Amino acid sequence: MIKNGALAGLKPQEIWLLELWEYNRYLLAYQEKSKNDTAQAIMIGYYCAYYTNGGKKAKKPGDLINKLYSRKQNLEDGLRDIERLKELEKAAK
Repeated sequence: MIKNGALAGLKPQEIWLLELWEYNRYLLAYQEKSKNDTAQAIMIGYYCAYYTNGGKKAKKPGDLINKLYSRKQNLEDGLRDIERLKELEKAAK
């Protein structure tokens, strides 16, 4: 939980102050921003290759972008994170 929050730019104190639904929404928004940034980088790379090579060997970016957005979040990983959090809370008491 802390690792994912840190990757999204949250400080440890901020993570513990958030409700679980707020934390999840924050991570989903960060994930969406990352996908958008990656899609933009793919498009920039496509246009660079297109204009550098005269459009002859540039691969279509649509396939890469579709793969990026077709990946689903794994529910089992999320449930495991919740269970680990519950165990940590029990250990802290």
